[in-house]
Amino acid sequence: MSEDLFREVDDALRAERLRRVAWRYAGLAAAAVVAVAAAGGGWAWHVNQLKVERQKATGAYLTALNQTSNLPAPMDGATAPVALSKTAQTGLDTLRELAKQAPDGVAVMARLQEAGMQAARGDTKAALAAWDSVQADENAPRLLRDLASLLWCRQQLDTANPAELRSRLSVLSGKDQPWYGLATEALALLDVREGHIDDARRKFAALMAQPDLPGGVRSRAQDMMQALDPSAG
Repeated sequence: MSEDLFREVDDALRAERLRRVAWRYAGLAAAAVVAVAAAGGGWAWHVNQLKVERQKATGAYLTALNQTSNLPAPMDGATAPVALSKTAQTGLDTLRELAKQAPDGVAVMARLQEAGMQAARGDTKAALAAWDSVQADENAPRLLRDLASLLWCRQQLDTANPAELRSRLSVLSGKDQPWYGLATEALALLDVREGHIDDARRKFAALMAQPDLPGGVRSRAQDMMQALDPSAG
């Protein structure tokens, strides 16, 4: 089930959604150049340098994105992360460098990509640290900070302290929150872990009744309802 749990946010980690966000940051830099060009040649040159740096960082990020995709999953029972190919290691090194030195938007996405990569190869400790760093970054967009917190929780739903998980997830599970569906699903799974089956059923039923949620969330909620009570499906 762990692969299904992350499927709904996979695009936000590695595919087109982050690509669009990455280029949006580059686009914002370009718009800034237009807006301030009249302020003087020296300032325009400075802004143009920032634009060039951001575009260069974005290009490096997208290259690293490709280099770190399609990693082999860890073998069942493996205790060590999957070894990286030379290409993937180069991508990881680039992501770490971008996280330190790239403009803010690209740096945040580099940390998110590193976290997703580390989780995929079985290095949970490194993944959690990267997600935590995004969540704690006050300069990062709230959407991505919340995503990092959500993924931090979902990575360890079966192992972390339930009270800490519930505290983090409850902040994300309001119906006006962008990650409402996935956060509520995680809370329901936490209910199952702790034996609160009636609470879990109520949450899964609420997810099934939300037509605007991703189909995967509603489908998994229905599967869980049937697993918890075969007569419900």
